Amino acid sequence: MLVSTQGWRTAWLVEGLVVWAVVVPLALLGLRDRPADLGQVPDGRVDTDRPAPPPVEGRTLRQAARTPFFWVVLAGVAVSGMLATGVTFHQLDLLGERGLSSTEAAANFLPQTAAGLLSTLAVGALVDRFDGRRLAVACMLPLAGGLLWGTVVAPGWSALGFGLTIGAAGGAIRTLEAGSFPRYFGTTHLGSIRGVVASVSVGSTAFGPVAFALVRDATGSYGPALLAGAVLPGLVAVAALLSPRPTEPVPQRL
Repeated sequence: MLVSTQGWRTAWLVEGLVVWAVVVPLALLGLRDRPADLGQVPDGRVDTDRPAPPPVEGRTLRQAARTPFFWVVLAGVAVSGMLATGVTFHQLDLLGERGLSSTEAAANFLPQTAAGLLSTLAVGALVDRFDGRRLAVACMLPLAGGLLWGTVVAPGWSALGFGLTIGAAGGAIRTLEAGSFPRYFGTTHLGSIRGVVASVSVGSTAFGPVAFALVRDATGSYGPALLAGAVLPGLVAVAALLSPRPTEPVPQRL
């Protein structure tokens, strides 16, 4: 709306001012490196015996990389980033190919956003209660289903279902990574571990749009790209089922 009424330059200026006014003060005044600095411990446990230093928990990046679960989640993040970005960049053309108008195709971003928010909250509530491998499967199946849905999507309720499925898949795997890695790998070396995941996530998004465009030019349709893409989350789901159960690090007092 701001772009339509004031132009894109004004919109960017306003967004920049909002970042300065909201994000920068929070980072300077509210951010703390560790919960232990405030006398807090993970999962709400109350440490009534404060004289001893907080426990050191955590695997190094090298140790985390030796666990199959790390690679399962890393692959899930990469696949999700690549395919979701491919769909997003070409959504107007992709859905237009299936009979939706440009307005209807653009409006499909709304259910995607809502589903992404809801799946983030849902996976966040489940990540401490269930096996991470099973949750990885649950994150990959909607992505595969949404891509397959895209080959037959039509205007109306079908398009709404497509948007909800794709949106839910995008929010789920990132939440699983953010919530499960501290659980299974601890917090001591979490920055280096998640840094690798973030790099792979960002890098993977560069390939999806290009791959979809090349397939569209070669075949005249996005269908083959969607079908081929649906295989990837399926493979990650199989790998999650076959991987051993991850274990949590053992706390050690300093």
